[in-house]
Amino acid sequence: MHTQQLLCFVCVADKLNFTKAAEELFLSTPTVTHHIKTLENELGTTLFIRNSKMVRLTESGVQFYQDAQEILSRMEIAEKRIRRIASPDTYYLKIGCTSIAEFQMMQYPLDQLRQLHPGIRPQISVSDIFSLRSLMENGQLDLMFSAKSMKKRHSKSTFHFLKNICNYAVLPKTSPLTHKGIIYYEDIREERIITLHPKLVPFEYPNRIRDKILNHGLNHLDIHCENDQAGILYASCGYGIAILPEICIANIPDTLVKLPFEPESFSLEYGVTFPSDRKNIYIQDFLDLLVSQPMFQQS
Repeated sequence: MHTQQLLCFVCVADKLNFTKAAEELFLSTPTVTHHIKTLENELGTTLFIRNSKMVRLTESGVQFYQDAQEILSRMEIAEKRIRRIASPDTYYLKIGCTSIAEFQMMQYPLDQLRQLHPGIRPQISVSDIFSLRSLMENGQLDLMFSAKSMKKRHSKSTFHFLKNICNYAVLPKTSPLTHKGIIYYEDIREERIITLHPKLVPFEYPNRIRDKILNHGLNHLDIHCENDQAGILYASCGYGIAILPEICIANIPDTLVKLPFEPESFSLEYGVTFPSDRKNIYIQDFLDLLVSQPMFQQS
């Protein structure tokens, strides 16, 4: 079974006329007849009943018609997809991030990038920091959001600084702690703490804070979340106080308050890491657009 056979079958089925089908396909009537006959032989059934006065589909022909249309449609889609990939104007910008919140900061640069480069095709991977690092090392990511410490683990990479970030405590407005301007560990030592799973956080806590949080979990039913939105949800529902990186809390419900958590003890250089040998105009334009946003402007 090949494309020409299917095209002939569908065209004859639409027109119920071999001659008109041949004209539309720019083929001779005997050629169309030959393709239909060989298709019937391959399928082991008769697809058309025809005589000098009419042509009509058999029951088998009716059943096969939709399948033939679907096959041709899928072939057309596959052909267009391959052509787009092969086009010199198409570039797949592969981006890695660990947080759904990072989608928001990419909205403006991706929108503008599409206007600068109509052939750009973003591909975003959301995973843990270790999986993303492996993808980048294997050449399957163009860039990833991370801390500067990522560069130490990937010597052939470049780090593009965006912002120094801190951790924040996210708690209900009804909490008695909301009157504080800053939250310290001692303020929440008797509370349940909600944090992101360590594999999802591209940040390194100072040893003092890290040890306190780890020890706290030994005596309390602390929650380690699989994504930032889950942490905000748990805090909103009163399951505890969430300690989350600044980038994860750009938008929180009105029922919650965000307060700096131990800002004197923790500040991290946050940005984008990419393989040094893969930088191109698409990555450069994306970075320029990204850093141009007000959230990354230095005061």
